[in-house]
Amino acid sequence: MKTNRHNRNGFMLMEALIAFSIFGIAATGIIIALHRTAELSQAVIHEQWVTQEAHNLLTEIITAPDTGNGFAREETVTIDGGTEALISIELIEDVSNQDEELLENLYRVSVTIYWDDNGNPAEETFTIVHLDGMFTNR
Repeated sequence: MKTNRHNRNGFMLMEALIAFSIFGIAATGIIIALHRTAELSQAVIHEQWVTQEAHNLLTEIITAPDTGNGFAREETVTIDGGTEALISIELIEDVSNQDEELLENLYRVSVTIYWDDNGNPAEETFTIVHLDGMFTNR
């Protein structure tokens, strides 16, 4: 009696195609996850940069010498390329301390930073209350 025995060396074409398909799907998932991680990392770094720039501007504003023009003002500053900051300093009136003494020269200092976030306009506002003359001799 004769038997039809074939020696199988290697993979069949269908097995190889299935293996490559599974590998391709897994690789695509990993690449998408890495891309999203990179985008989130870039967003966090930009958020830290915006916060640092706002802190620098606020520090510069409250420690600047008196120019004689008064402390209250509103101005726009270009920080870097497409990034701008709107600085708004307004007098807060009729505020008293715990001893019911009227506080003069109390200001609200706001820095709003505007930037382009991948085609979408974005902004963030940082605000402090400043007592004029608190940090410098004006």
